[in-house]
Amino acid sequence: MVRRNYTEDDVAEAIFDTTDRGLSQNEAAQKRGVPQWTISRRLSGQASRNERIQAHQRIPKSQEETLIRWVLRQESLGYAPSHSQLRACVEAILQQQGDNKPLGKHWTTRFVKRHPKLSTKLGKRQEAARFDGFTPKAVNWYFDIRENEYGWIKPENTVNVDEG
Repeated sequence: MVRRNYTEDDVAEAIFDTTDRGLSQNEAAQKRGVPQWTISRRLSGQASRNERIQAHQRIPKSQEETLIRWVLRQESLGYAPSHSQLRACVEAILQQQGDNKPLGKHWTTRFVKRHPKLSTKLGKRQEAARFDGFTPKAVNWYFDIRENEYGWIKPENTVNVDEG
């Protein structure tokens, strides 16, 4: 398979060049870096590759977007899911919909490849020592010391070390 070095925006611009700006398909293809046959197919009404394969995917685009938001939210909280956790989550969703077939061997890898903003998020977890040290006893100890030593400082006059 030939590697694509163009985006859907490039294709849309190339089509606009041919329909509204009067360029030939070859000229638009060269200008935008899009294969001429792609422009020709789109002008004849064929769907994009992503639209064509969507019908064969087991999770609708809307659920994929929800899943992406969930992964990004978990990552912002310091709990980015691992590949196996993502797979388990999706398989649970599919089972709720009556689809009991397991996901393909490379599903998670391909999902991340389809959504590049996830590539650095999955598996990026907080250190276990940070969570192990976050106990009610440790929190109470911290706030007791803070109140005794620094209770006289107004909250609006307090900054973090990295805010200076």
